[in-house]
Amino acid sequence: MSIVLAYQPHFINQPKDVQVFWGYGLFPDRVGNFVPKPMDECNGEEILRELCGHLRFDLDSLGTANCIPCRMPYITSMFMPRLSTDRPLPIPRSSKNLALISQFVEIPDDVVFTVEYSVRAAQMAVYEFLDIDRQIPPVTPHDKSLLVQFEALVKAFK
Repeated sequence: MSIVLAYQPHFINQPKDVQVFWGYGLFPDRVGNFVPKPMDECNGEEILRELCGHLRFDLDSLGTANCIPCRMPYITSMFMPRLSTDRPLPIPRSSKNLALISQFVEIPDDVVFTVEYSVRAAQMAVYEFLDIDRQIPPVTPHDKSLLVQFEALVKAFK
């Protein structure tokens, strides 16, 4: 289970006394550690109880929290364990007129789930097939940047 705690307010006209966060279950068919059944069989209160158990929170500390379960079977599919050969290249080898653009193509060293990934895949296809002599913007290796790592560390303690 992973959760997203976005800056508040997250939505336009979000009431000041309402805090919003959401989460994903990568393996909803696995039995929980704190609720003895799979997440896809849990109601909202049970999902919150499982989350509180992992975070070492008392469920009562969430007071009037409301959890609304929602099935989104493909939302985490791009994060599933895989091999680099599981996805096609934006332009499959030997292709003369077929390109694939989406989060489900293989772009070395890039990170899925970003707009840049989708745009880069489209640029690769268009530039190749239309013979456009233009560089695809390089992937910025933020994970190797000491400045980015330091800033992340500082933000973790704020």
